[in-house]
Amino acid sequence: MKRIVYILTSLLLCSAFNANARSIMDFFVSEQGELLSLLPKNTRMDMIDYYNAGRVIEAKNNLGEGTRFNKVTDNYISLQLTKSCTVEMMLIPVSKKDSVIIAIKTLELPAKDSEITFYDTSWQPIATKRYFKPASMKDFIRIPKGDKTKKETVLEAIDFPIVSYTINPDKATIIARHGLSEYMSKEDYKNIKPYLQDSINYTLQGHTFKPQR
Repeated sequence: MKRIVYILTSLLLCSAFNANARSIMDFFVSEQGELLSLLPKNTRMDMIDYYNAGRVIEAKNNLGEGTRFNKVTDNYISLQLTKSCTVEMMLIPVSKKDSVIIAIKTLELPAKDSEITFYDTSWQPIATKRYFKPASMKDFIRIPKGDKTKKETVLEAIDFPIVSYTINPDKATIIARHGLSEYMSKEDYKNIKPYLQDSINYTLQGHTFKPQR
């Protein structure tokens, strides 16, 4: 009976979905299959049923690998989708009547590389630039006072810039990190490390995530 009620509720949400959904779990179920294409809706419902019963299970995805929740709150989910892929979703209110969904998919290559996407509550993509300007490698460079090294010199030493993102659900911030130490030689990375900050925190200011300085 519990499953039938949940399915009926989810169908109603899918047919007329809006920001009145009470938790990110509703959006986890209603996602159209691009972000969570490896995880059928029935499997997502099973995961939620077990989670609500106090158990975090490892469900099989379409690759035959295990998928499990890393962390769940009313407005945030961290999901280990595959061995090398994590997905984070967070519901952020942008007005009294409207919210957006932040979705971050991170692959380990082995250095972590992320794709960040914003959606409305009908799972229609929203232009990222409306809410967030992705970090460039130049944003991580900080030349110490008195040092004559130029940012361009540091940038020239970086052949393959990659950036990963995570969400801090407690503070509703986006954290950007570079993965240069994961693939550069120790010597090359040592040469540019003094000019790099490890991470950048973005906080919601108004309707836009902006870097903390």
